[in-house]
Amino acid sequence: MPATLLEWSVPAAILLCATGLCAARFVGFNTLRWGCALACLGTGYAIMLVQASELSPYKQAVEDAFILGGVILACRALQSRRRGQTSCYVDVAVLLASTAMVIVSVVLFASAKLETFFVQACCAFVIWRSTLPFARQVETTSDKVLATAFLFIALVLTGQCVLYIGAPTPLLAMGEWRTSVWGTLIQYTGLLGSIVLTFAVFIATSYDAIEKYRRQAHTDALTGLLNRQGLDSLLAPVSRGALSEAAPTGVIMADIDNFKHINDVFGHAFGDTVLARFGALLRPKADAHLCAARLGGEEFLLLLPGATLESATAIAEEIRANFVAQRWAPHAPNSRFTASIGVTLTQAGEPFAHALKRADDLLYTAKRRGRNCTVAGAAPGGAAHGLARFSGMPPPPSRPTPQTSPPVR
Repeated sequence: MPATLLEWSVPAAILLCATGLCAARFVGFNTLRWGCALACLGTGYAIMLVQASELSPYKQAVEDAFILGGVILACRALQSRRRGQTSCYVDVAVLLASTAMVIVSVVLFASAKLETFFVQACCAFVIWRSTLPFARQVETTSDKVLATAFLFIALVLTGQCVLYIGAPTPLLAMGEWRTSVWGTLIQYTGLLGSIVLTFAVFIATSYDAIEKYRRQAHTDALTGLLNRQGLDSLLAPVSRGALSEAAPTGVIMADIDNFKHINDVFGHAFGDTVLARFGALLRPKADAHLCAARLGGEEFLLLLPGATLESATAIAEEIRANFVAQRWAPHAPNSRFTASIGVTLTQAGEPFAHALKRADDLLYTAKRRGRNCTVAGAAPGGAAHGLARFSGMPPPPSRPTPQTSPPVR
């Protein structure tokens, strides 16, 4: 029986979704892989409606390969978001096994129900195999949207497989299966999954675009560190109150010495190189738990949650020494540039702004002491542990004074 216009609407709608996803690529959305996956799926559903009994079982094998291939491509697009691609050999093995089972179902058993069950089971297996590891690693809202969509589709396919096993079905010839309730269910399952996936992809890519622009607005283009706006946004929840519940945080404020002179002598392009190099020294320290920012000009900030004053000062000294050791050939082969650094530690019950102000004061103390040195100090009444290592003297019994590490000559 020739396919009706209503039946052709299913692959047409799937291919329309694929076209929309592919077209969105030209306006900046990263949706091309999703569009290709749905195009492959829609092609399989279109081949399903073609009447060519003389091509059996090759027609069934090709249409089911396109359907399963579309699912595999969609799952690989999902995995690419977390850079955790599974081996393509497994996908190829599943595709070959599905094709073999389809041919056996058609040739030996002449059963469209068995053919459909094998394809649905393989699709469900591929989705579960890709989605479960992905769902355990989701971090962003867009990833959560996609994981939810894939889990929904996997549950629908799994439920249909269980239904095929448990529910009695009438004996239908190969050509009658498509027009039966079971065949219609298969077609509209594909349509439902395609629509759900399309909406999920557009929602996820919209969230990605918002996050991308937010990140650009909060990131210093020259160094890749947070800018002042990004730092204020990160610290907003902390700045509204004191740090009574938070762990102590090491606060390192750094400033490149005589930076205006560097710009005047070597030019602003070289000055940008110096800033980028110094920012690169902070980036290895700024993992998921740390925060590095360029506050403006040649001034930088590094926050070290859970640090002691001694460990924070040691890190600051390492940064300062590494910067002094930088080589600047060919523009300034004989030059050595330095930085002054202030280090402090937040205290329980203290507003974060106070700790930032104290680190800034310690930085300017380092400037007054000749530059190219690190000055560390705790809050009045705070713990002074760690200062003796750098001063060579025991810490004062009451209010500690800033201590200076020996400058490099």
